[in-house]
Amino acid sequence: MTGRGLAVYGGLALAGLGIAYGTWQREPERAAGEVIIVDASKSELGAVHFEDDNVTVDVQRGNESGESGVWLKVQDKTPVPAPKPPASGDKASPPTPPAAKPRPLRVLRGDEPAEKLLAAFAPFRSPRAFGVLDAKKAKELGLDAPKKKLTITARGQTRTFVIGQPSQGSGENYLRDSADGRTYLMPRQLLTDLQGAMYRLVDRKMHTFKITEVNRVVVASGGKSREFVIKNNKDPNGYKLAAAATPDKPDEMARNWHDKIWRMFPTELLGKGEIPTHGQPKVATRIEYFDGGKSAGWLEIGKVDVPPGAAPPPSPNPHGPPPTNTGIELYGRTEHTAGWVRLSNDPSTVTEAEKVVAGS
Repeated sequence: MTGRGLAVYGGLALAGLGIAYGTWQREPERAAGEVIIVDASKSELGAVHFEDDNVTVDVQRGNESGESGVWLKVQDKTPVPAPKPPASGDKASPPTPPAAKPRPLRVLRGDEPAEKLLAAFAPFRSPRAFGVLDAKKAKELGLDAPKKKLTITARGQTRTFVIGQPSQGSGENYLRDSADGRTYLMPRQLLTDLQGAMYRLVDRKMHTFKITEVNRVVVASGGKSREFVIKNNKDPNGYKLAAAATPDKPDEMARNWHDKIWRMFPTELLGKGEIPTHGQPKVATRIEYFDGGKSAGWLEIGKVDVPPGAAPPPSPNPHGPPPTNTGIELYGRTEHTAGWVRLSNDPSTVTEAEKVVAGS
């Protein structure tokens, strides 16, 4: 190839690189009618705050007690039902019922949907803008007496919006900037996620590692402990547990118990530093996982005694049978959870752990 040919090819290559760079730098194309309400990048976005009659939610990427990530601060505004007063034989002066208590503010880890929600606010786009509306039109869109509020902090500034919905129930919600009165169509998915933040955005994982990434486990319960090796640990469904003292003899009872423990799912998440209603759980069982000599994570299971007559915890399944006061509640916490999580009240969870440790 001649020098002239090389120059031509070089020029074409540079031109291609220039086109590619320009395409990469170009802002993504907007849908017809779409507008940017808050122009901010991921690093410029501070916090997203939402509130209505039922809930207050703050979503922010940051640090909580030395742990970085996306964190949610959720306040359920529905008061905790007051317990029924004991029966009184004196009909003339019935006991005064106790007042309902507010629910605690919960600081919880955000999961991948929370990451996606923050990304959708950097920048914050609306499918359509309507400008400044007169009072009649604003009333038609439910903006005359809005019950929902959205606040976005970005670039060190705070933007506040109110959210309304037409009384006809079209399914759409409208957003009005409190500063300049401009109205926009509220992205439906963002509103759905914010209203259901406690269920849609929180991280419910007990661990971030997999069983295939550990090879030892130490179980402590009833004042004793026992170490197991994890055999065939590359198969998440076919792994086995064997006492470290007899690694060639799989322990089927220990394997079945651990499989139940490994698959436990929280029925309720408590926030960072939050203590259950009936007191601090007393740790009854601890399981610690190791990858060689390095700890990969742990699980503690605690029991809380519930006084007779106390209201049972809320049911995780509204369509199932109502919960009953069994006199005890089980909670767990791990290296990953923000705090305690409520577990199914299965007494065998702890009693079987003691049998596994004892080898019987």
